[in-house]
Amino acid sequence: MNFNRTLAALAAACTLTPAFASAADLTVQVTGLEEASGTIYVALFDEAGWSTNSAVGTARIDVTDAAPSAQFEDLAPGTYGVKLFQDLNGDGELALGKFGIPSEPYGFSNDAPVRFGPPRFSDAGFELTDTGASQTITLR
Repeated sequence: MNFNRTLAALAAACTLTPAFASAADLTVQVTGLEEASGTIYVALFDEAGWSTNSAVGTARIDVTDAAPSAQFEDLAPGTYGVKLFQDLNGDGELALGKFGIPSEPYGFSNDAPVRFGPPRFSDAGFELTDTGASQTITLR
């Protein structure tokens, strides 16, 4: 067997094989539950989808205990933000009261502050590295 020919064939095969993109997992933990009932809807956004509510992933958690969590798998590393709410009345939508203020518990990644509307992506955004990430969000 010709060593140089084998080495050349191996090198050619390596250049034709696509590189595997790294994928990461994200765990979203929810704290601050006042009642262990209803469903928590979780939406994951990249920066482009944040203001238009175009989620790159969603999860639904049936609340059965005081420490609910959601897992997003095989995500591309990058900057993401999370919006979530606890649906207590079972209609699948965030209930709003006077002046559009939520009347059901809600939260954002980084526990980003809310001032006259949802936070900016720059406040809620976090880095998901190829080793993964975890976000703990406190309901308000």
